[in-house]
Amino acid sequence: MSTIHTNITTDRECDHCGYNLKGLPMGSKCPECGTPVRRLSSKTSGTIMDEAPTRFVRKLRLGFLLATASIILTILFPLFGPESAIPEVFFSLIWLLGIFIFTQRRPKVAGMRADKILDNDKFRLIVRAANITWPIRALCLAALEALNATQTGGSPLLVGFVEIMTMVFAIASWISMIPTSIYVAELAYWSAHNNLADRMRGCAWILAVIGTLASAMTGVGMVLNWPLLVGLTFIPWLIILVTVLVYNITFFQMTHVMHWVIKNQVHAAGSFERMEERRKKEEQYRGRIVDDTPCDRCGYNVIGLEPGSPCPECGTLVSHPTRPEIRDPAKTRSYHDNSPIDVEGYEGEDQLQKKSDSAGVPYSPQTEVPDEGDIPLSMDDDPEHPKSIRHENRDHEHKIKPISFDDER
Repeated sequence: MSTIHTNITTDRECDHCGYNLKGLPMGSKCPECGTPVRRLSSKTSGTIMDEAPTRFVRKLRLGFLLATASIILTILFPLFGPESAIPEVFFSLIWLLGIFIFTQRRPKVAGMRADKILDNDKFRLIVRAANITWPIRALCLAALEALNATQTGGSPLLVGFVEIMTMVFAIASWISMIPTSIYVAELAYWSAHNNLADRMRGCAWILAVIGTLASAMTGVGMVLNWPLLVGLTFIPWLIILVTVLVYNITFFQMTHVMHWVIKNQVHAAGSFERMEERRKKEEQYRGRIVDDTPCDRCGYNVIGLEPGSPCPECGTLVSHPTRPEIRDPAKTRSYHDNSPIDVEGYEGEDQLQKKSDSAGVPYSPQTEVPDEGDIPLSMDDDPEHPKSIRHENRDHEHKIKPISFDDER
């Protein structure tokens, strides 16, 4: 069993250490860290499984993991911890770190399809800059909390300024979810998870359209003192609340998707190593049992023994493990002889028309043409058939006269 090696002709990073693998045989090992090189097809399928190095996918997984942890901590801490805005500053910094990690530039691979979102440096910077508003908002809340905790309550002018800044960055932080949803949706499309991608696209549209409408209605109602208009914003804000919940759940699911991609890439990288081990075993045990095979009687490993030889442990003859035959459809003879189908006796429309004319019944596809007579169910009912004569006296007992040689003489 020989293995054909094809060299890597383009710049390509090692999945583990980032070493340039150009010029090395496909399926070999990285000379820097010894990681097996994954085999890639000549035409990429446009998915993260084929195009992204494993170490880059690990960074994406880390980024989504940090963002998910930040969401969970932000939700659970107020339920169990003290009422303070300082921990929220820490949680928002974890969120920002996760955003910066999974918005890194994609490594270029030969034949890789350009993406107008993921490969757009300006849009990546917009996503990062928009999410900086989360820690700034948390700092404003912490400053407002510190001012209110003082004995004097702080300067009214300073407190008012901090309140205005808190409201501005709160609005900006919610708006930041729109470009973030779009970027995460493109990562989901690249990961071949269209359901997650469509969900994040929907979140972006709902936050942009319904969020703007709800904010405008709330602002106008508060300025003009219209309680009815403010009350009507309950339904839009409820939709936004559900959207934010779906948005946060999707981050957790993207963490799982990246873990699945890494697992499959590692398995694909080890396939060549397993093939090489198989080839070496076949060369070493030529004509003998290659795989680990237990003895039929005592379970002793009979690898390396010839089929039909006795087991060294119990003396039972070793049988070669049977393998199912795999047929190539292109080389297997067809089971059909391609002979023409015999249609003799088939009554077409012309025969049915003649039959209906003789019976005096007009012919149509929905009308049954009467037959000339009943079909006999058995040959016993046909008196002209010679077989029926044989059964005329079937109720009588017959004795067979034995044949003797005297009668023949």
